[in-house]
Amino acid sequence: MKKIIITFSLFIASFTFAQETAPPPPSMPTVENKIVIDNLIKTAGFEKYIYSYCLEKIEQAAKENNWNEKKTQEIIKSIHFNQFKDTIYNTFSLYSKEDLISLVKLFEKLNHNKKNINLIPISDTIQHNLEGFATDLIKGDYLFLNK
Repeated sequence: MKKIIITFSLFIASFTFAQETAPPPPSMPTVENKIVIDNLIKTAGFEKYIYSYCLEKIEQAAKENNWNEKKTQEIIKSIHFNQFKDTIYNTFSLYSKEDLISLVKLFEKLNHNKKNINLIPISDTIQHNLEGFATDLIKGDYLFLNK
Protein backbone atom coordinates (compact mmCIF):
# COMPACT_ATOMS: atom_id res chain seq x y z
CA MET A 1 0.00 0.00 0.00
CA LYS A 2 2.88 2.31 0.87
CA LYS A 3 4.43 1.72 -2.57
CA ILE A 4 1.18 2.59 -4.31
CA ILE A 5 0.85 5.85 -2.37
CA ILE A 6 4.48 6.81 -3.06
CA THR A 7 4.16 5.93 -6.75
CA PHE A 8 0.90 7.85 -7.04
CA SER A 9 2.45 10.87 -5.25
CA LEU A 10 5.46 10.85 -7.58
CA PHE A 11 3.17 10.58 -10.59
CA ILE A 12 1.08 13.56 -9.46
CA ALA A 13 4.19 15.61 -8.63
CA SER A 14 5.83 14.92 -11.99
CA PHE A 15 2.61 15.71 -13.82
CA THR A 16 2.28 19.00 -11.94
CA PHE A 17 5.85 20.06 -12.71
CA ALA A 18 5.48 19.08 -16.37
CA GLN A 19 2.47 21.40 -16.70
CA GLU A 20 4.37 24.39 -15.35
CA THR A 21 6.95 24.58 -18.11
CA ALA A 22 6.11 27.21 -20.67
CA PRO A 23 6.77 26.81 -24.36
CA PRO A 24 9.97 28.38 -25.60
CA PRO A 25 9.74 32.00 -26.73
CA PRO A 26 9.59 32.65 -30.46
CA SER A 27 12.91 32.90 -32.22
CA MET A 28 14.03 36.49 -32.73
CA PRO A 29 16.90 37.84 -34.82
CA THR A 30 20.07 39.41 -33.51
CA VAL A 31 20.22 43.20 -33.40
CA GLU A 32 22.36 43.24 -36.56
CA ASN A 33 20.00 40.91 -38.41
CA LYS A 34 16.99 42.90 -37.27
CA ILE A 35 18.40 45.95 -39.09
CA VAL A 36 18.84 43.89 -42.27
CA ILE A 37 15.33 42.40 -41.91
CA ASP A 38 13.94 45.94 -41.53
CA ASN A 39 15.67 46.77 -44.79
CA LEU A 40 14.12 43.67 -46.41
CA ILE A 41 10.69 44.71 -45.11
CA LYS A 42 11.12 48.10 -46.76
CA THR A 43 12.68 46.79 -49.98
CA ALA A 44 10.14 44.04 -50.56
CA GLY A 45 7.16 46.18 -49.57
CA PHE A 46 5.90 43.98 -46.74
CA GLU A 47 4.05 46.81 -45.01
CA LYS A 48 2.07 47.70 -48.14
CA TYR A 49 1.27 44.04 -48.79
CA ILE A 50 0.09 43.40 -45.22
CA TYR A 51 -2.07 46.55 -45.27
CA SER A 52 -3.57 45.72 -48.69
CA TYR A 53 -4.30 42.12 -47.69
CA CYS A 54 -6.01 43.16 -44.45
CA LEU A 55 -7.93 45.96 -46.17
CA GLU A 56 -9.28 43.53 -48.76
CA LYS A 57 -10.37 41.07 -46.05
CA ILE A 58 -12.00 43.84 -44.00
CA GLU A 59 -13.90 45.21 -46.99
CA GLN A 60 -15.09 41.71 -47.84
CA ALA A 61 -16.30 41.16 -44.26
CA ALA A 62 -17.98 44.58 -44.26
CA LYS A 63 -20.00 43.65 -47.35
CA GLU A 64 -20.89 40.19 -46.07
CA ASN A 65 -21.98 41.48 -42.66
CA ASN A 66 -23.57 44.77 -43.80
CA TRP A 67 -21.31 46.96 -41.67
CA ASN A 68 -21.90 50.69 -41.71
CA GLU A 69 -19.14 53.01 -42.91
CA LYS A 70 -18.16 54.05 -39.38
CA LYS A 71 -17.52 50.48 -38.22
CA THR A 72 -15.62 49.67 -41.41
CA GLN A 73 -13.38 52.70 -41.00
CA GLU A 74 -12.72 51.91 -37.32
CA ILE A 75 -11.60 48.41 -38.22
CA ILE A 76 -9.45 49.72 -41.09
CA LYS A 77 -7.81 52.22 -38.73
CA SER A 78 -6.83 49.34 -36.43
CA ILE A 79 -4.45 47.89 -39.04
CA HIS A 80 -1.03 48.51 -37.51
CA PHE A 81 1.90 46.84 -39.21
CA ASN A 82 3.94 46.85 -35.99
CA GLN A 83 1.47 44.33 -34.55
CA PHE A 84 2.50 41.89 -37.27
CA LYS A 85 6.22 42.63 -37.54
CA ASP A 86 7.31 39.95 -35.05
CA THR A 87 6.05 37.25 -37.41
CA ILE A 88 8.42 38.53 -40.08
CA TYR A 89 11.29 38.81 -37.60
CA ASN A 90 10.61 35.27 -36.41
CA THR A 91 10.48 33.89 -39.94
CA PHE A 92 13.82 35.38 -40.94
CA SER A 93 15.55 34.99 -37.57
CA LEU A 94 17.32 31.78 -38.52
CA TYR A 95 18.91 33.24 -41.64
CA SER A 96 22.51 34.39 -41.52
CA LYS A 97 23.31 38.05 -42.00
CA GLU A 98 24.87 37.23 -45.36
CA ASP A 99 21.75 35.39 -46.53
CA LEU A 100 19.57 38.29 -45.43
CA ILE A 101 21.77 40.78 -47.27
CA SER A 102 21.53 38.58 -50.38
CA LEU A 103 17.73 38.60 -50.08
CA VAL A 104 17.68 42.39 -49.78
CA LYS A 105 19.86 42.73 -52.88
CA LEU A 106 17.71 40.24 -54.79
CA PHE A 107 14.47 42.04 -53.98
CA GLU A 108 16.03 45.43 -54.71
CA LYS A 109 16.91 44.11 -58.15
CA LEU A 110 13.56 42.37 -58.76
CA ASN A 111 11.42 45.27 -57.56
CA HIS A 112 13.51 48.11 -59.02
CA ASN A 113 11.34 50.47 -61.06
CA LYS A 114 8.26 48.28 -60.67
CA LYS A 115 5.47 50.60 -59.61
CA ASN A 116 2.54 48.20 -59.39
CA ILE A 117 4.25 44.83 -59.04
CA ASN A 118 6.35 43.85 -56.04
CA LEU A 119 7.64 40.40 -55.34
CA ILE A 120 7.58 39.56 -51.64
CA PRO A 121 9.16 36.60 -49.84
CA ILE A 122 6.17 34.99 -48.13
CA SER A 123 6.51 31.77 -46.16
CA ASP A 124 3.72 29.47 -45.03
CA THR A 125 4.16 30.85 -41.51
CA ILE A 126 3.80 34.46 -42.62
CA GLN A 127 0.71 33.69 -44.72
CA HIS A 128 -0.90 31.62 -41.96
CA ASN A 129 -0.26 34.32 -39.35
CA LEU A 130 -1.45 37.01 -41.75
CA GLU A 131 -4.76 35.22 -42.18
CA GLY A 132 -5.09 35.01 -38.41
CA PHE A 133 -4.14 38.69 -38.05
CA ALA A 134 -6.80 39.71 -40.58
CA THR A 135 -9.40 37.56 -38.83
CA ASP A 136 -8.53 39.16 -35.48
CA LEU A 137 -8.79 42.63 -37.05
CA ILE A 138 -12.24 41.80 -38.40
CA LYS A 139 -13.34 40.58 -34.95
CA GLY A 140 -12.20 43.94 -33.53
CA ASP A 141 -9.35 42.56 -31.42
CA TYR A 142 -7.09 45.51 -32.32
CA LEU A 143 -9.57 48.36 -31.89
CA PHE A 144 -7.86 49.34 -28.63
CA LEU A 145 -4.95 50.66 -30.75
CA ASN A 146 -7.20 53.38 -32.17
CA LYS A 147 -7.47 55.14 -28.82
